[in-house]
Amino acid sequence: MGLPAPPSKLGRYLIERVLGKGAMGVVYLARDPVIGRQVALKTLAVPADAEEAEEFRQRFLREAQAAGILNHPGIVTVHDAGVDEESGLSFIAMEFIEGKSLKELMRSGRPFTYSEVAAVGGALAGALGYAHSKGVVHRDIKPANIIITTQGLVKITDFGVARLESSNLTSTGQFIGTPNYMSPEQVTGAVVDGRSDLFSLGVVLFELLTGVRPFAGGSLSEVAYRIVHEPPPIPSQLRSGLPAAYNPIILKLLEKDPERRYQRGEDVAKALDALRRVLTGSSTEVTRHTEPAPAAPAEPESSQSLSSAPTLTRATALERPRVPRVVLPQVLRSALLVAAVVPVAGGIAVLSGRIDRGPFPGAPPGEPERRQRVAAAQRAAAEAVRGGDADAALRQLEVVWDQAPHSDLARALAAQARELQSAQRELLSRREQAARLREEGRESLRQGRWRQAQARFEAALQLDDDPLLREYLALARDRVRAAEQRGSWTRPLPAPVEPTPTPVTGTARLEVYFNSPISAGAIELEVDGEPLGRKPFDFSQKGFLGLGRKKGAGVFRDSMAVRAGSRTVTARLLDEKGVALGEQTLPGWFAPDSRHVLKIEMDREGAVPRFTLTSLGGR
Repeated sequence: MGLPAPPSKLGRYLIERVLGKGAMGVVYLARDPVIGRQVALKTLAVPADAEEAEEFRQRFLREAQAAGILNHPGIVTVHDAGVDEESGLSFIAMEFIEGKSLKELMRSGRPFTYSEVAAVGGALAGALGYAHSKGVVHRDIKPANIIITTQGLVKITDFGVARLESSNLTSTGQFIGTPNYMSPEQVTGAVVDGRSDLFSLGVVLFELLTGVRPFAGGSLSEVAYRIVHEPPPIPSQLRSGLPAAYNPIILKLLEKDPERRYQRGEDVAKALDALRRVLTGSSTEVTRHTEPAPAAPAEPESSQSLSSAPTLTRATALERPRVPRVVLPQVLRSALLVAAVVPVAGGIAVLSGRIDRGPFPGAPPGEPERRQRVAAAQRAAAEAVRGGDADAALRQLEVVWDQAPHSDLARALAAQARELQSAQRELLSRREQAARLREEGRESLRQGRWRQAQARFEAALQLDDDPLLREYLALARDRVRAAEQRGSWTRPLPAPVEPTPTPVTGTARLEVYFNSPISAGAIELEVDGEPLGRKPFDFSQKGFLGLGRKKGAGVFRDSMAVRAGSRTVTARLLDEKGVALGEQTLPGWFAPDSRHVLKIEMDREGAVPRFTLTSLGGR
């Protein structure tokens, strides 16, 4: 059965041909009969489900709103939006671009020089900076949404998952975007702003420069884990000849913490434009995925063009006025030359002697293998938690505690495993109690104590819904009714005796960890309002020639015993003058022979400290 023929008209637009098809609809080449302009007409294929249909329409309208308020040469212009009365199709009329997507060019093997990559990145960063200034975040920057026109201009399209600052349609935590190009905050469901688009831009430039993605993986979960937790490779180490000047720009775009990235697209554009001017004239090809495509048409000189803009070295020389020439004697010229060269040469020699030529410290031996072991253990622990095997998950995490004792992911997995372990123990305890009550009920049946047997079986069913217990309960109820009819039952059932709780004995170990940015101070600890200890620390160092002290930083570690049971721990951080910098009270259950870590985190000197209490299980 053939595909349905395209409509001849949508709204006032006359359909000429199909340009492409996507998951949400069809894109047509159409003509506006009023002004004779060709447009790309994007339609929406509405799902059958009514709720999904309304969500798709809202998202489609949001794309028109997001792109409609933007007027920039680097962003595809939206002219109109509406609904066709005859077919009921929603459509957006946008600027018709003759060109190819960056994804198509990369797959076809179109070679890019390093200066061209800087020009593409600068144009994209400038367009994103403009969109962010208007309150629009794209949220799906990837090669398929970047168009290179036949004139060499760079344009961003498809604002279908964009977020308007004035819209609450997309809630925080919704998983929207293309996984390989997502930022860490998109993966974790955190608040997303324009810096998320800059992270995605960094992934696109990394792939364009090296031919590979920085966070590749065999599954969606592996890609997401690497985006959130693993650092990106250094670009120049993956491709021979790649200018190292790209490294700081790309790595800053790919920072996990948005505060450590570029804050504005304009800043990225300035950095890439400066690099482009340095690389102008280089003919080195970056990467080609297949055989090279036919040469592109000639490109005009433009600030948005892939070809480098004219510089002073290529501009036409200006005619200079003639100046009378003064001829100096040879001896005087030689003396002036020596007087100018000798101080410069001496300065260069002095500075050369002060250059640190290494050897520079590299990664500790076995560091890559250690990280791989930690990652593999965390993945195995996650699989064990999903499979319901809490004991196996905790055994896998023992490897992580030895190598990375303060891993946030390991702490989260350990908490899930302990919750699962606690639920399994509670279920086992309930079943054991039910079995004990069932045996007591059976014994009561044998002794003719029907009401007592009935009470035992009813209590057991509250703990474990066992079909056999239901049969015993029905039998006991029949015997009770028969006894009541005969009038042979007169004794009331004695009240059950509540068990006496067993007090918790023993001690637990409390470990304190603080990666301190301050030179000196103290940590005070209290348990249930009673002082546990005051631990001073001093990381300052002797000054020059042993005179005075200079500031330093270091890691504070200590451990102490805490009585087992439910306790509240109060931690207080003091500076060297005894002034409190922060304090927090944390509740916790200290099982006998268990380990707990009190971690104090402080980003920099002057910041507010944060306190966390984590249980590590048994010793």
